[in-house]
Parts: sequence; structure tokens; C-alpha cells
Amino acid sequence: MADRVAGPAGRLTALPGTLLPPTIFAPVALEAGWTWEPLDWLAGPGAGDLELAAGEIVARWPARKRGYRLLVGHSAGGVVALQVAAALDDRLDGLVLIDTGASAAHHGDPDLPQRLLAQWGEAFIDTFLLRCVGREALDRHGDALRRYALATGPERPHRAMTSLRRLDLASRLGEIRCPTLVIHGIRDPARSLRHARALASGIADARLETLDAGHTPMLECPDALAGCLDDFLSELRQPKCR
Repeated sequence: MADRVAGPAGRLTALPGTLLPPTIFAPVALEAGWTWEPLDWLAGPGAGDLELAAGEIVARWPARKRGYRLLVGHSAGGVVALQVAAALDDRLDGLVLIDTGASAAHHGDPDLPQRLLAQWGEAFIDTFLLRCVGREALDRHGDALRRYALATGPERPHRAMTSLRRLDLASRLGEIRCPTLVIHGIRDPARSLRHARALASGIADARLETLDAGHTPMLECPDALAGCLDDFLSELRQPKCR
């Protein structure tokens, strides 16, 4: 891993995908001085609506920074993060987008929100989680993932999935001015590489990294993801980026 410039590090506020607990970021080790700040946006006042969740985060974002402040968004959490980053401007030092996209075009199953309400239960959750995290990660983390999903209930994730499908943030990508890292698992069954490429080309200071993973590299290949983050954070602290 790359050496870092001496000085204060900071926090990575992390937004997981729908029905995934904030703890999914824990396996990704950060170097000394950097800390995860997981945020359960699905349980927040927006009750699952992605636009309301973004507005709540912007309203609570500190006016003054102590160290670096970054935002990490995965899947639907990435759609929330895009909106927050566009609104925060220079109050955000960096943005990381993991297996997400600016719109729901060519994304997943359009009938998923309706099936969630109709089929809610352990069988539906297992099928959903298997697609999200893959068999190996589900075998390792399944109990915690299932507990979180069942405790959340169907109404909030249904609202999240519905609001995701009505949003198109492509025209707002130019409003994001902070350094941005787009990460995509090349075996992702939900989001295609075209979504990641559109983000990387639409955000001015963005670069794209791919991983040999599915939709949730935090659980599937945490060490490889940590390496990508380490390089990005190291570059962020170079004087030219400040």
C-alpha cells in the first residue's frame, strides 16, 4: 500500500445498499487515522425515500470540517450519495461510488418492488441477499444480513426501490466537483459496467476501478477494495489535491 503524506486523516461516511446493514463496511480495513462512519439511511426520517434521505444527510452535514470528510455509497446508498455530493460542493473532500449508477435504466428487475411486498419473508430475503452478496459471502455473513433485513420490514425497502426507479441523476453529475472513485464488480448481476462508466465520464474528477467481484465487494473481496481505497485516500492527501 502507498505511503501517506503526514497530517490529519478523517472519516468515511458509508451508505449501504437497500436492505443491507451498515456493518457491511466493517471487513474493509482502513489505515491508521481513517475511520468508517456507517449510516443507516434506510432507518432514517426519510423512511426509505432516496431523495428525503439525501436531504436529511445534507441538513446534518457539519459546516466545519475536522480532518477529511468523504462519502461512500453502495448500490442504492450510492444514489443517495450522488445527491448529497452534488449539494455539498466544497464541504466534501471525496466521493466513492460502489456498484451503483445515476439511474435505474437497464438495472435489475423492474418488478422487484412489487414482488417484495407480495413475497416478503425469509425465502424472498434469501433470494435477494444471494443476488446482492453471492453464495460465499452469504454463507459467511448470512445470519447478520437476514436479521437486519427481517427487522427492517418491507415498507422502507419498497419505498427505496420505488424512489430509485423514478430518479435519473445523469444531469446532476456535473455538479459533483470533489475527487471521485467509481468501483465496480465485474460480475455484478444487478448493475452493469455501463453504469460505472457513465458515472466516471459524467463526474469531472472521477476514475474507474474494477474488481473481480459481484455486487457487494465489501463482503466479497474486502482486501482488494481496501487497496483501492488506500490508493485513493493517499492521493487525496497530496498537496495538489488540496
